[in-house]
Amino acid sequence: MKKILYIFLSCTFLSSCFLFTSCDLETSDNGKLDGNWQLRQIDTLSTGGVCDMTYSYIYWGIENKLLQVRDIDNNNLRILFRFDKQGDHLTIHSPHQVITKDELKPLEDAELLTPLGIIETEDAFIVETLSSGNMTLKNERFRLYFRKY
Repeated sequence: MKKILYIFLSCTFLSSCFLFTSCDLETSDNGKLDGNWQLRQIDTLSTGGVCDMTYSYIYWGIENKLLQVRDIDNNNLRILFRFDKQGDHLTIHSPHQVITKDELKPLEDAELLTPLGIIETEDAFIVETLSSGNMTLKNERFRLYFRKY
């Protein structure tokens, strides 16, 4: 009986050790930036023009160090970026276009990005507003307004 109890306690102890060592989850320090954002408006800074994007289907999904920009109206265009955030500066870079669920193609032509409010394949934004429901980003040419959903 003591031998069975010893084996049971040993197995329980070993199982607990494996459980606690295998729970090393990667977490994000992005705070309110993480989540799904819908582009609602683009202002052109040089002309003062305003483009209402309320009924567009352009979304930014942000998690950890990955940004997915998706334009459902444009043949479900999906572009993945890496990003760095330091204080109120957000820099996106290394874009790859999603071709299929298993295929990515590096994106070198920034022309595809302009309707999304992105100027270059590496673009820098200032985070003007960031709350639990709204975000405003500004680069050299545009001010982008988002709502979280």
